[in-house]
Amino acid sequence: MRLVTEADAARVGDPAWRGYLARFAGVSADLLATMEGFGVPVESAPGPRARRGRLAALRDGLVARGARARNDGKSLAWGAISPACARCRTGVRSVSTFLSLACDRSCWFCFNPNQHDYDRFRDAPKDWRAELEELHRRLGGLDCVALTGGEPLLFPEEAVAFVRTARALAPNAHLRLYTSGARADAALMGRLAEAGLDEVRFSVKLDEDAARQQAVLDLMGAAAAVIPAVMVEMPVVPGTGAAMERLLADLDARGVRGVNLLELCFPLHNAAAFRERGLKLVREPYLVPYSYGYAGALPVAGSEELALELMAGAIDRGTGLGLHWCSLENKNTAQIYGQNDGGALDIPPYRFSPRSFFYEAVRAFGDDAAFCLARLEGSDVAREADEAGGAVAFDPRGLALFAPDDAAGHRLWLASAVIEDGAEGRRFREVGVGLVEPDDLAAGRLTAQPAPDPEDPGADARAASPEAAR
Repeated sequence: MRLVTEADAARVGDPAWRGYLARFAGVSADLLATMEGFGVPVESAPGPRARRGRLAALRDGLVARGARARNDGKSLAWGAISPACARCRTGVRSVSTFLSLACDRSCWFCFNPNQHDYDRFRDAPKDWRAELEELHRRLGGLDCVALTGGEPLLFPEEAVAFVRTARALAPNAHLRLYTSGARADAALMGRLAEAGLDEVRFSVKLDEDAARQQAVLDLMGAAAAVIPAVMVEMPVVPGTGAAMERLLADLDARGVRGVNLLELCFPLHNAAAFRERGLKLVREPYLVPYSYGYAGALPVAGSEELALELMAGAIDRGTGLGLHWCSLENKNTAQIYGQNDGGALDIPPYRFSPRSFFYEAVRAFGDDAAFCLARLEGSDVAREADEAGGAVAFDPRGLALFAPDDAAGHRLWLASAVIEDGAEGRRFREVGVGLVEPDDLAAGRLTAQPAPDPEDPGADARAASPEAAR
């Protein structure tokens, strides 16, 4: 699928529907102009289609090796995966919070300043006890709880108290903590384990001096002796392939449970650091352009390709690590799932997609609309026709009646919609339009019901509060 363009809109005869498509084309154009104004180069115009082809081949190669494509391909996993990562796609009864946003590092890719109330909590703690209790009440319990930052271990007593409080509040929840290892030692790891911590995720900075890297690697060994799951979570920086291969081998030898390979993102500031490293932004950063709340911002070109190549190489070498590729899109789905009430609304011809978590409808105009109506005749597929404007909208399940060649000869558009809360109450709004391509129909991506995810016990929940998104 590809995003609508001004040229696509110009081909529609009815002025109203031409304006409809032009509006969404304008959203993409405005986003591109904004990106170009940040001071980091954007990949060239042919980039998106070429990148999709490369990534598809890499994903297929990983699946052939036994990796699991998750969340409609937005993440891939090999071996063990954290229960929190499995739950992350929907975010049901899953929360991530902090003691403070203070940190003793100044990483060039950090998106900490994008977090809500950063200026307020950078130098002041928040009432995390009251927050935890309120989230537990509002969500009907907690299944996954994360302590992040900033750097939570700058406040060791509070960090231990947080874990102990969360364990008492939700005895069966999975509790994890994120850290760079700042000011921590084996004794603190032991106290966190005693308080009930299930998992600790360390970040490793390849551009730090060797002594500092060695210190955090040694701390992982101490943590692994007392905490059930020790993991590494870090962004994949294009150009660091050899160093990453060495790190993965070292982590495997140390008995680390797994590594979350994150998509490197540009956090809308510190552009000079990205330019100096020769990095570029992904030209079409989102499958559906929208206001996503995750603070990471914009994906960097080449990060996903390198991460998938690293996974393939590690698998071929017989790694014992669990490996998980986590894209920016993967981080955004919990927001959409919660915002759209987990598909609780019944609003035909729109249908809640169990893959994208948007409400979706297929649209066609002019002769393409007439073709669609003829193809749908006699079926029970929900549809709405605008005879005056020469348009039709129908339930995406109706695409099962179409062949791949139909998408080559006719222009079918997939509209994505969300529920939004505003000053005037809740509203239902279309936010993106993409062209259905022959490969989409050949693969059945838009019609097939995905199999239940055995790794995500919350996958079939029908509703989730927006607060459940991390």
